[in-house]
Amino acid sequence: MEPTSTDFIRWGAPHVSALLATLLCAAAVITIGLRSNEQGRHTLCRALGLVLAAEFVGEHILRQCLDSYGPWQENLPLHFCSIMLVISFIALWWRKRWACAFVYYGVLAASVQALITPALVKPYPSIAFFIFFISHGLLFVAALTIPIVQGWRTRGKDIVRSVLLGDIYLLSIIPINIWLGTNYGFTQHGPEEGSILDYLGPAPWYYLWLQLPALLLFYVMSFAVREKKASAA
Repeated sequence: MEPTSTDFIRWGAPHVSALLATLLCAAAVITIGLRSNEQGRHTLCRALGLVLAAEFVGEHILRQCLDSYGPWQENLPLHFCSIMLVISFIALWWRKRWACAFVYYGVLAASVQALITPALVKPYPSIAFFIFFISHGLLFVAALTIPIVQGWRTRGKDIVRSVLLGDIYLLSIIPINIWLGTNYGFTQHGPEEGSILDYLGPAPWYYLWLQLPALLLFYVMSFAVREKKASAA
């Protein structure tokens, strides 16, 4: 069936424009951060954290007010990316190591896929379209800002800890989804728009098969942000 004028078209002009806007925003924040002194970078990171917190609050108020989002059960702050907005604030404001690692690995390996294969309740030019790309775009900006501007570097058990935190989220959300009849974290079924989960078997078992690939991907990602060992005297 041919898409109508109201259907979202992946890689159409609105989609590509949203991705370009995200990249430009990331480039602007990183450029400002790298040109600032230590105090300026600290202030910039905290300001970005406040923007993420404001987006989290504003988004979930609108979710309860707009009919396009459906029933309240589907609009609780339990989506993985909603959780990551909160953790990004913690990472940018307090620089907690576990939070910095989880944002870096979790967003760039998982949440960023939502920018490529967005699960939208309404296409452009709806409010939901802009909310989706603003929230996910901000996560992408935060995931790059934490190592590049804030200076976080991975070490020790950051990779395993991040995988375990993701598993804790999934194991915690499964009974909630069964109880409410929801699909937070896509533990009941994959996105209707398609994703890598479509190739890994039925839900929620596809997350089991993702464990080893996730560890390998995180390990590769760690090379860009690995803490350098002090040279021997």
